[in-house]
Amino acid sequence: MIKKLLLVFLAGLSSIATSYAQDPFASGIVASPATLPTSSTGTIAATLGNGSSTPIPQANNATYTINLPPNIGVTGSSISPAAPNFTTTISPYSSTTGTTVTLVSNQGPVPGVANYTFTLNVIGLRPTNGTPAPLSINAASDPPVLTNNPNNDNANSNISVTGALPVSLISFNAKAQGDRTVALEWVTSFEANNKGFIIERSKDLTSFERVGEVSEVAPNSSGRKSYSIIDKTPFSGTSYYRLSQTDLNGKTTALRVASVILRDGAYGVFPNPVIGDQAFRLSLDEPETATIKFFNIDGRALPLQKAGVESGNLLLKSVGKLPTGVYVMTVEERGQTRKHRVVIE
Repeated sequence: MIKKLLLVFLAGLSSIATSYAQDPFASGIVASPATLPTSSTGTIAATLGNGSSTPIPQANNATYTINLPPNIGVTGSSISPAAPNFTTTISPYSSTTGTTVTLVSNQGPVPGVANYTFTLNVIGLRPTNGTPAPLSINAASDPPVLTNNPNNDNANSNISVTGALPVSLISFNAKAQGDRTVALEWVTSFEANNKGFIIERSKDLTSFERVGEVSEVAPNSSGRKSYSIIDKTPFSGTSYYRLSQTDLNGKTTALRVASVILRDGAYGVFPNPVIGDQAFRLSLDEPETATIKFFNIDGRALPLQKAGVESGNLLLKSVGKLPTGVYVMTVEERGQTRKHRVVIE
């Protein structure tokens, strides 16, 4: 009887020891690429999990904390294999402390010998100026497990950021409006040390004049922000708009150029109908570089002769006499394709 009780007691001790044989670990954190230009994207991959064969109970809240420097910002995250037991929290970006990312197993236990790769999508925001910035990850639990191995709780690395662009620009567009104004719109995803934006316009991409500026900005932002300004007195024809950014130190950096066209007349073929083999005019934006194609009603391509340019219109003439009928002309320019119905009499 005593021997049986002793065996039961020893089995209980073994069960207790096994139930507490958990070990949250963090074994590595790696930046790819290790050197990231500003406004370029990369990844930070961290390896984490449970170093024991016994699951870490949900009640112990295994916690993995990643600290990133203010030189980079976070745009997204993923984990492999899938881990519905974790809740991921990404702190707002701070220009002084950077970003803190935490994973907590408050939705379920961490399985025994679990090994995860947690990947952060990042963007370069601020140069490190020759001294790499630190990356770190820490593994812990709350309340602490009794069998944690402190030798695998921390991992460290670094990243270098080159360049000088303090703003990550998603888009910049110039759009002609019905009242003959031009709407300038742009979207940013990150801003650091930003004082404001300047919009300029040009006819030749050489000489620019100021349209306006936007100074109501947050110097530092890690979220998507949209801006707009209206040019009420735009040029006729083709115009180029340049978006520049000024930082808190007064340095101005050109970010992107967009173009727009304000036309005085409509696109099309004149005269239409075209009489026999006479020359006709095609009204378009870029007569020197546009791609022109001409088809009969059956879709067969036909040759056209370019006879010159007159007042911004392209002069065209058919090669040989065409039968009377309906034809289709396509115009490809500036990333757009237009179709015109042409009648030959």
